[in-house]
Amino acid sequence: MIIVGLLLSSLGFLLFTGFDTVSKYLSHDYSIFQIMAVEFLCATLLLALYNLWNERHALHNAWRIHSKPMQLARGLTQLIGQVLVFIALPHLPLAQFYVVDFCAPIMVAVISLYALKEKPPLYVWLALFVSFAGIVIALRPDESINLWTLAVFAGALVLAVSIVILRKMMETESVAVTTVITSAILAIGSLIPTVFVYQNMQWPAFGWMLLGGAFFAGGQIAITHAFRLAPASLASIPQFLQLIYGAIAGYLVFGEVPTIWIYIGGAMVVMANVFLLLKQKHA
Repeated sequence: MIIVGLLLSSLGFLLFTGFDTVSKYLSHDYSIFQIMAVEFLCATLLLALYNLWNERHALHNAWRIHSKPMQLARGLTQLIGQVLVFIALPHLPLAQFYVVDFCAPIMVAVISLYALKEKPPLYVWLALFVSFAGIVIALRPDESINLWTLAVFAGALVLAVSIVILRKMMETESVAVTTVITSAILAIGSLIPTVFVYQNMQWPAFGWMLLGGAFFAGGQIAITHAFRLAPASLASIPQFLQLIYGAIAGYLVFGEVPTIWIYIGGAMVVMANVFLLLKQKHA
């Protein structure tokens, strides 16, 4: 089941990369808050429809909230983290954006150790260490640190806390209620500032925002299921694959060409994750 969780996590982060790519593309013409509002409203509707259909035989249990404080904490940490990374997204190449954002899995592993009492095997820490070394090489902190990279780092920290809360919530909360509530909080939190920055939207841009919302909804479903099947320290590791996803999307959509350091660091990240998958397969 852990392998299935890792595969679902990999798919979820691919969909999130599509979400980030669409959002970055639109950010040249629209406020990030307006983009977030439309995308998360769309995502909330899709998640509600999906879960109503998926849980149609047990609606009462699926939509029961057992811990309102944890649902609120999960939604608020997601909102704060998403705002921080969205603010920086237009100002960074996708590959560099993900390199900074990759601090989140490492943070999740450390936070989980203390908050969830999870003790990852030694080979998991080895994979994390190699991945972190790859991140440092790819980022070249002596050349690349600026206000936007710091914003993404802060967002990654908050989102790591959100992931750990999600893992704890899965002991009592259903996937249906968790995904819908989180997306609804993101939508409501984005709508408030949108009132002050709203611009009339062209139909093509509105369509792209709806697509971004669909990507987010799909990613949310995949990630939530992944964290029910695998420990937080493992299920978060496929996020490193976004370095590959982001490099490809950045080149195809924005003409961004990653530096040689991105490729070297990325290769280390990929090798560490392949090693981890092979170890899990034979565990």
